Amino acid sequence: MIPPHSNIHEGEYVSHDRKPLPINSVPSTENLISTPRGHTPIRLNSPHLSMAELSIHNHRHNNHNNNNNNQQFHQSSSTLHNEQHNQQQPSQSSSSIIPHFPNFSPEMTQSSEFTRSSTPCSLDFSSNDGIGNGTNNNNCGTNSPYVEESHIPQLIHKWTHTHSILCCVASPINKLLYCGTQDGKVLIYDMDTYSLTKIIQCGSTEQPISILAMSLNEKNDFLFVAGSDSLIKIYDLKTQELQCTRVIYSLIDIGDIFSIHWCESSSTIYIGAQNASILWCHISLDEKLIEKHHHNIEKLPHFRYDKFFDSKGPGGSQNTLQTQHDLLRKSSTKKTKVKLFECKNEDIVRFAHNGYIYCLEIVHNININNSNDKDFLLSGGGDGLVNIWTFGNNTLKKYASLENDESVLSMKVQDSLLYVGLGDCSINVWDLVTLQMIRSFQFGGNYDEVLSLDVYNNSIFKACSSSGLVKLSTMTNSSNLSDGIMMSVPEEDGIINAVKTFSIDSKTFLLAGGTKSLSLWDISEPNNFKEQITSPANSSSLSNSISKKLTNDDLLCMLKKYVSYKTISKNPQLYLEESRHCAQFLSKLLNKFGAYQTKLLPVENGNPIVVSEFKANANVKDTTKKTRILWYAHYDVVDATKNEAIDWSTDPFVLTPKEGNLYARGVSDNKGPTLAAIYSVAELYEKQELNCDVVFVIEGEEECGSVGFQQVISENKSLIGEIDWIMLSNSYWLDDITPCLNYGLRGVINASITIKSDKPDRHSGVDGGVSGEPTMDMMHILSKLMDPVSKKIQLPGFYDNVLPLDKDSEKLYDKIADYLGIDAKTLIVKWKEPSLTIHKIQVSGPNNNTVIPQLVNATISMRIVPNQDLEIIKKSLIDSLIKNFKDLKSDNHLSIEIFHEAEPWLGDYQNKVYSILYNNIVKHWGQEPLFIREGGTIPSIRFLEKCFNAQAAQIPCGQSSDNAHLKDEKLRVLNLYKLRSILTDSFKELGNA
Repeated sequence: MIPPHSNIHEGEYVSHDRKPLPINSVPSTENLISTPRGHTPIRLNSPHLSMAELSIHNHRHNNHNNNNNNQQFHQSSSTLHNEQHNQQQPSQSSSSIIPHFPNFSPEMTQSSEFTRSSTPCSLDFSSNDGIGNGTNNNNCGTNSPYVEESHIPQLIHKWTHTHSILCCVASPINKLLYCGTQDGKVLIYDMDTYSLTKIIQCGSTEQPISILAMSLNEKNDFLFVAGSDSLIKIYDLKTQELQCTRVIYSLIDIGDIFSIHWCESSSTIYIGAQNASILWCHISLDEKLIEKHHHNIEKLPHFRYDKFFDSKGPGGSQNTLQTQHDLLRKSSTKKTKVKLFECKNEDIVRFAHNGYIYCLEIVHNININNSNDKDFLLSGGGDGLVNIWTFGNNTLKKYASLENDESVLSMKVQDSLLYVGLGDCSINVWDLVTLQMIRSFQFGGNYDEVLSLDVYNNSIFKACSSSGLVKLSTMTNSSNLSDGIMMSVPEEDGIINAVKTFSIDSKTFLLAGGTKSLSLWDISEPNNFKEQITSPANSSSLSNSISKKLTNDDLLCMLKKYVSYKTISKNPQLYLEESRHCAQFLSKLLNKFGAYQTKLLPVENGNPIVVSEFKANANVKDTTKKTRILWYAHYDVVDATKNEAIDWSTDPFVLTPKEGNLYARGVSDNKGPTLAAIYSVAELYEKQELNCDVVFVIEGEEECGSVGFQQVISENKSLIGEIDWIMLSNSYWLDDITPCLNYGLRGVINASITIKSDKPDRHSGVDGGVSGEPTMDMMHILSKLMDPVSKKIQLPGFYDNVLPLDKDSEKLYDKIADYLGIDAKTLIVKWKEPSLTIHKIQVSGPNNNTVIPQLVNATISMRIVPNQDLEIIKKSLIDSLIKNFKDLKSDNHLSIEIFHEAEPWLGDYQNKVYSILYNNIVKHWGQEPLFIREGGTIPSIRFLEKCFNAQAAQIPCGQSSDNAHLKDEKLRVLNLYKLRSILTDSFKELGNA
């Protein structure tokens, strides 16, 4: 007997009430020029991008008065900093309040010991959340042994300092922490003893400065320090005295330096400045410096003559500050141990932003918007833009701009996602591959700025000017953020200015510096497997882990990583980042295996499509046109969290080998078969035996009816090129022992029918029988769709184009029926005949026995078969419903929505592909396969056939007991290996045929 779940297919789980994401399919590639944002004298709003539809609103129930007090405190402290800072640097602009570095300097003594009065407290964002124990209530059922719990960060140590800590960086190699302070010092702490080991004085008492940015080189033996003196100082950490050996300056008055980034590959330091320019300077750190250098130190910003501030008054008089500055200049020697480097006039992009440049980041090996370049510089500015720059011949060229509604104060890149912290306490998430904004977290509070942020696994650590340091989970629904854990206490930590994550051995730490303290946290999570894939620092680990031999052990290793991604397309608000990371994982894997080109195609309101092509490389003298094969697959899965996870005997997203099977969500549907196909092609390509071109098209919305798939593929048809054959493995055997080949699927039309009255819900004892009731109307029109005796669908001409059962097909059905011991008519009804199903009927009101509902809604589906025209059937259904409703002469109102449709598919099981697959199945399994059809639907097969004018063939991989879409989904290891072997031989034969 055929198991009841054997014909389930992914597109059937589409729902008409699925919330679409406001993701535009068109990437933002404009080189935008935007006005300054944030705390400027005139608040300027963006005339372009509206955030209303992109927002995930977070209603914090903080006391209103406390919130106002926090805002006032922030404004006054920021103003205080600005006034004092302008006194220190009179040549710089004072037109705006700088939100980063409030000068809150309480009298404190330096200490290496700290006893915390309490554990990190949970931050309740909503009165309805019930979040108070740090547990993620939005992921899994609480009774499941595999419930995901929020890991509460553990405070390791806390230090204090007399002035604010404005920036920090960690050296995992040396186990040292470097912190830049407002009073011009770099504090160095030892992670073994938690003691302050050294203090570097970067400024002087005559010229006090603030340290605003720091960076380390790859070996952690040189420290770059920049700040309010317009200089970049490079310290040699190999020397005992931590000597400053190099100083970089510009002849242009660039103001404060807010951001720097050292590029190891080009030995270049990139500088983001207050005057809205980006500068760079090439330096060889390996160059041996001489003992003394002769320099014209009057070129340095704090020595050079300024026409305005250094000009003498009437009668040649000088004020006190001018006299002190003149004496300092004259007393300084022109001989120094420090080598000066001047930024060349041509090594600058003036007005790179229309505002201060607060952050810089270099990303490597990311295919941004299908660009030929792989390395990019990202800059975030006060104008609300993130500009993306490509590296030319000693130049920067703006490639694209990402527009945000407020000043970009901080940013972090995780894999291909860019998290941007803004001046209005919101965080935008951009997909750098498709240049789409995929999420926006908004927290309220216009004066609460995201001064710094970092990302670890599925958690965001945001440091805000008023709300402090908070850990948030990105696994969130549309109304609130889960896992809100407050990690700072204003009375003890003040305002947190900088956060930085880093890893040592198997542990991950967070360093947080603020106006009152420096804190070190252990944020390691027990299941840290996936971080090895998604973290940019470990992006090379994927490449290093892939063996040239492409063994089956490697296949299982990659499958373990593949299934760990919760690519649940049904809940995009929860798992959108996971799906993007998974698409990047596939892209990197395919590129590592030698793909000619791999691109991620953006999908409006959906996950991107991975398109990757392998070119034939077999040494064949035949110059005829190569056979081109399109392999279709999908990387999204159905849900296995919350209540769905309760009944699982294993963790749904951890590959568990047991009894010769592999258990995990998506292992059979469709991640296992996908990797089998990729490995078979990669093996042939490595051996130079691939004699046909293979194009992989792997979508991320199949489980939701392939949202946007047809439009994107149609628009990129030229990219994919001509196709001769379409192949896929997205089905199952009829039992557990007999291999099968699938050659047919039914199509589907899903409709939502609503009837509504102008009158409200009423009581049947008062108004019953007075007027037509919506529920009665619904019963009448639905009953007209099918004959109650013959079970035939009553639509005009519905069966006219249904193909008769030919003799060859009849033999196939009889063979299968005899094998399974069932009636052949049952198979014909399930696979070949159309059907109509009423899935659910819902009514308004309190749902008791006395109410006449104002509204009734019915959800129906109609399965159609090959040769029936979907558009004709759809129109006939709508027309019949409207006619039947009009015949009732009802005062109620009818509305019909077709929310999903897919065409049927019938393959030619006698064509060349099926013949080759048949022979190879016999070769590897030792038995003949059954040719089968199924009653379910895969939305994309028939579309791909029509789009590329090519025939499709499907080879099932899994057994009937694989439990696809159900608990304990599995795939037999033997089936996985056999599919790989069958496809390897079949690809070779198709290229030779």
